[in-house]
Parts: sequence; C-alpha cells; structure tokens
Amino acid sequence: MTRHRLTDAEYAEMAADYAANPLRSDEMVGPVVINPDHPDVAVLRTGRPAGGGTPQGRTPTTSVRLPVDIKTRLDAQAVAEDVKPAEIIRRALIEYLERHTA
Repeated sequence: MTRHRLTDAEYAEMAADYAANPLRSDEMVGPVVINPDHPDVAVLRTGRPAGGGTPQGRTPTTSVRLPVDIKTRLDAQAVAEDVKPAEIIRRALIEYLERHTA
C-alpha cells in the first residue's frame, strides 16, 4: 500500500463524510473521554498508548550523526511512507537487532 500526504480536497471530502455520517459508539476503538461539563461531547484520545498500559516517563533518546547522502535518502523514504524519519530508524534498528543477537 502506497501512502501519500492527503490533499486539502481529500480532507474536505473526509470532513463532509464525517459530518454526514458521524461515528457511532460501536465504531469507536480505544478510550473515549466524556467532558462532564458537556456530556454530549466525546473525545477520542489520539497518539500512542503508553507502553505496558502505564506511563513510564519520557522515552529515552539516542542521537546519531548521519552522512548527508544517508540523511537525504532517509528523509525521502519518510516522505514516501508518510512517516517521520525516527519511525524508519526505529524499524531499521529493531530489524537489525532481531537478526543480530549478541
């Protein structure tokens, strides 16, 4: 499946479809937060779930210097897959570690 960045027209089409066909409760996945001041308004949580179900604080970071040509290829691949470069780096590292056990 090739992913591309959505256009303004595609966003407008999705918004119109959502307005005409709002989500039903049986279609919602994940936690829904109800505002006690406005019980008719539900909010779907977005973003990644906390690992293990409970927040563990900040995720550790590691900085890596890349040659310009590798960084250029990484950025192009990220655009092609519509993901952040960090996601590609994570996938590559996981794949490497799975193939090369210590």
